[in-house]
This record gives sequence, structure tokens and C-alpha cells, in this order.
Amino acid sequence: MGRTLFILFIVILLNKISFAQKWIPETICSTDTLLVESFQSMKYNAAKPDSLTPEPYKIVRCKTRSTIGFRFDLAFSNYYYGEKTTSWMGQHGGPNFNFIFTVDRWNIGFRFKPWTFNPKKEMDFNGHTLPTTARVNTIKLDYYVGYSFDFEKLISLEPYLGYNLSSLVVINEENLNQHYRLYETGGFIAGATLNKYFKIKEYEYISVFASAGYAFVNFEKVHPDFDKGYFEWNFGVAYKGFLTRIFDRRVE
Repeated sequence: MGRTLFILFIVILLNKISFAQKWIPETICSTDTLLVESFQSMKYNAAKPDSLTPEPYKIVRCKTRSTIGFRFDLAFSNYYYGEKTTSWMGQHGGPNFNFIFTVDRWNIGFRFKPWTFNPKKEMDFNGHTLPTTARVNTIKLDYYVGYSFDFEKLISLEPYLGYNLSSLVVINEENLNQHYRLYETGGFIAGATLNKYFKIKEYEYISVFASAGYAFVNFEKVHPDFDKGYFEWNFGVAYKGFLTRIFDRRVE
């Protein structure tokens, strides 16, 4: 699955048609001209030329891309833990839902990354043995800030820094006749996303992207036999849109 997505991503990047568009926010103006009448000054004095009412002038109504926008990602993620964590949790993947608020090239994001797994071996948590028949939800929440370096051909590289909060919850406690308390943990995250955007309409884009990052999450807080940190990569698609800014432009 991951190899197929990677090959598809490379093919799209190398497609000549995909390089036809550029990061140029278009300014679109109406073909209709408006005449603006000026109000007569309250200080009008026929003896003073400076107090004369200005002549009417013409304008056109224009619009362009605002600096404010948003982005929504849908991706598949793969996680690679340390050897000791893997011996219990295994290497797994899962869906990745990403919500981003953009201000010019700055990104303020939130990721929701859920998955459910069965432990690979029994382990003791706070005096209770968790069997391999348990179903454990691992939920990762990322809060981060990034910056978009935009290049030609609607390609961008977006590094980010943030914080991850990871929690583990046993969802079939009733079947196991036992209550388990698995501690939350967290740590700083860092990574980068490579995007190839495609313009679909005015100030709206679709992106195919790949990202990689590392989370300095201390899983020793969950169990002392676990490792610290994990690596992840993601492949997905995204929608990115900007608000429209409307303004008047004077014409001669």
C-alpha cells in the first residue's frame, strides 16, 4: 500500500501537465466601470481653489486571494516505534485527519490520528495484566505550527514544529472484566510535508502530498519497558482554499 502510494506520488510530480500552473494569486477586475461622485466640502469657498469639489472619477471592482485560508487533509500514516515498544504494540498504520488554519504562508494545524490494535504479548499495567485479547485504541493528537515555502509549478515544502499528545484506551474492558489505567504521554514533534498542488478554481487547490516526521514522545510514561519516540510517514490528499478579498481600483 505504502509503496503504491509513493510511486503514484512520484508519477504525478513528474507529469508535465502538472507543472503548467504557478503560485500567482490572480487579480480579477470587472469590465463594468463605476463613476464615483465626490461630496462637496463643507468648507467650500469659491475664492479658494483648494476647497473646490473634486471631479468624479472612475473605478472598477476587483478581487484577489486573501491571506486567510484553510486546509483539510486526509492521509494514511505508518508509525515506526523503538524495538521495546514494537514488541508490545507492533508497527502499525492508520488514518490521519488534518485541519489547518492558514495566514499567508503560516500554518496552524491540528491532526487526529486514531487506530486500534491487539497487544502482541501480555504486559502488566498498574498491577493488572493486559492480555493479547485486549483491543486498545491509540489516539495521537498533534498541535503544530508550520511555514510554507512555495516554489514554481505549485510545489511547496512545509516544515513544522509542534507537540504530540498520545493516549491508549482499552475499549473491551467489559469483556475482560477488568479496568485498566494506561497513562497519557506526549512530546515535541518535527517534520516536513512536500506538496504538489493543482488549481481547481479561483483560490482553491487540491494537493497530493507526502510527509515525514519524528515525535519525541516518552512512552516510558505508559510502561517503563517501552522506548522513547517514533518515526512516521504519511501519504494523502488535501483541499486548500483562501478567502476572497474585494477592493476598488481607480482607472483613468
